[in-house]
Amino acid sequence: MTTIHTNPGALVAQATLRHITTQLDKVSKQVQTGFKVADAKDDASTFAVAQGLRGNLASLVAVQQGLSGAVGLAEVGLAGATAVSNLFEGIKTKLTQLADTSITATQRVTYSTDLKDLATQAKDLIKQAKFNGTNLLDNTTAINFIADVTGSSIGVTGVNVFTSASAFNASIGASVTATLARTFLNSSSNSLDQFIADTNTALSGIAGDLRAVESQNNFTKAISDATEKGLGALVDADLAKASSKLQALPAQQQLSTQAITIA
Repeated sequence: MTTIHTNPGALVAQATLRHITTQLDKVSKQVQTGFKVADAKDDASTFAVAQGLRGNLASLVAVQQGLSGAVGLAEVGLAGATAVSNLFEGIKTKLTQLADTSITATQRVTYSTDLKDLATQAKDLIKQAKFNGTNLLDNTTAINFIADVTGSSIGVTGVNVFTSASAFNASIGASVTATLARTFLNSSSNSLDQFIADTNTALSGIAGDLRAVESQNNFTKAISDATEKGLGALVDADLAKASSKLQALPAQQQLSTQAITIA
């Protein structure tokens, strides 16, 4: 049928042009945003799933921050306990020298002063072993940190080394006698033995807590990485493909315009 009111060729060309323009807008958006699903208009169901995954990722980041704090606290406590433990060699050396009855009075005062200095240094190291205002070496409190997105917690427990360090420091006078030095070296119930025992307890306990916290932190990072990869697979655009389409579609748009003109 021939008619002057309807031009089928022009209608087809217009429909083609509309389709190409829609595709061009879509591809341009992908290149500009980097997402194939940038909002609910692109794909409502996929966007909803992606938003849920983004919420999970934000929670995992918060968990990692808490666990990083736990790692820092445990590492500082462990470093403090290790530094104190390293002083015991010098302390026992001085006590062995002081246990010798043949040394002169001057030597005894000198060795006693060195021993006192070592004991004071140990106390100072314990005081300095703080992280974010918390010191694991002067309390027995379990400091709990968030462990996962369900609200579970993981703890780092302190050991009161400061009390036994202070007791040992107080038991050292200006001149330590040979008898007292031998007591420190041989007795199983003196302030030095308690100080050493508490330090060893701190070393083993805090080290165990640190391993547990680091393991949980690594696991959380692995979950976060996997979630981020899954989110990317859902919403990230293939920029190489989108860029090639972005170059081709304007040419198609021009051809469709010409087709309308011809029709």
